[in-house]
Amino acid sequence: MRSHGGPKKGASPENALQRLFNGCTDCDICRFLMDESCLLFPEIYRRYDEALETRRMPDTDALRDLTERCTLCGLCPCPDVRANMIRAKADRVQDEGLEPGARALSDLQTFGRLGRRAPGLVNALLSTPMARRFLAKVFDVHPERSLPPLAAEDFFRWAARRGLDRKPTPREGTRRVAYFTGCTAAYLFPEVARAVATVLGQAGVALYVPPQQCCGMPTVVEGDMARSLRRIRANMAVLTGLAAEGLDIVCSCPTCGYFLKVTLKENACLSTGCMEAGAHAGPSPSNYGASSLADDAFAALDPKERILLSQRVFDVGEYLARLRAEGRFRPAFRPLSGRWVYYAPCHQREQGIGTPYLGMLQNIPGLNLEPVGSSTDCCGMGGSLGYKKAFHAASLQLGASLMEKIRKAAPEAIVTDCLSCRLQFRFVLGLPVYHPVEVLCAFGSRA
Repeated sequence: MRSHGGPKKGASPENALQRLFNGCTDCDICRFLMDESCLLFPEIYRRYDEALETRRMPDTDALRDLTERCTLCGLCPCPDVRANMIRAKADRVQDEGLEPGARALSDLQTFGRLGRRAPGLVNALLSTPMARRFLAKVFDVHPERSLPPLAAEDFFRWAARRGLDRKPTPREGTRRVAYFTGCTAAYLFPEVARAVATVLGQAGVALYVPPQQCCGMPTVVEGDMARSLRRIRANMAVLTGLAAEGLDIVCSCPTCGYFLKVTLKENACLSTGCMEAGAHAGPSPSNYGASSLADDAFAALDPKERILLSQRVFDVGEYLARLRAEGRFRPAFRPLSGRWVYYAPCHQREQGIGTPYLGMLQNIPGLNLEPVGSSTDCCGMGGSLGYKKAFHAASLQLGASLMEKIRKAAPEAIVTDCLSCRLQFRFVLGLPVYHPVEVLCAFGSRA
């Protein structure tokens, strides 16, 4: 197995992209499966059909263009596609460097930490016409997009004031849970993270908010593998240590959960029984490594730790459903009238956990809550990508089908787990958007 700290020196993004191109065009399944919900596959097959007609394979520029079309939404059925795309993005940045706009927009952690001393001043400055022109010119933010304001108090400070940054001691019959918050809930929407703390507290859970970095997905999407690996290593060191002490790890952000549970695990092990073995003694070292069709983009990280960590991370809704089945979480709901829709976002669906929140929220008296969207629908935001000039139109195109379905449902509000989806829904539809745990917190009480 190759071990390194980032992209292989002298690696070419065309190597991974050529494997992706050849593999996808040999398979052809995604030609129609992903024709409306993805920018990548329609272009792959358009290039393939063109190559058949002209008898010329795509050139370097055409292949490199593919890296700009993938948001790593996870909807494609083949993990080798994602692995090759992550490798290609990283190799491209290694080769060409990273644009200032992509570097800034993918790093909410740094922005949140720098702005936490004076969030009001930062927000006031960002709202001025001069600042918006500056962001559009220097950081390539689309002029129609407004960056969301920083919270007056970020969640980490709120948690520290309540002692949640201190690890709880083991107690008989009490579950200890480490909450991996995610940057968006920490710095932009701390009301979601506070609701998580409240609801888990009502369920009798001893909550701990450990030191944490950005999960790594935003920077991986941009190909910034060096920065991503630094943060992933720091998180893995903390979280695997907590898991070894018996703490469960929960995420309210579907992207953080998907990255820790799925993305880091993919291509860590070859054996069919690898995951089952990993739950006990761990897979044989001979089974570690990538397939012959894709590189392991995270080969610098211990594969056994990646697999074991994935087995100890839970979505908050998934975890609450488990507590509810055990009789530990019995919300008694207050009535709530209204016609709302629930959208299960891409990174939540791809964790394979069903829709645990939907069943709970449909028990609220008076609330008409219906699911919306298909298994391939996407809001199109792509994390921070929707803010970029070059991706703004594509973002709206990707989300058009879902937006039309929501308009036809004519809801009064939208419920979704994803805060990037919240930003997109507010921008396109102008409707109130809530995280499911906010609704549980506001209308459910411990019985």
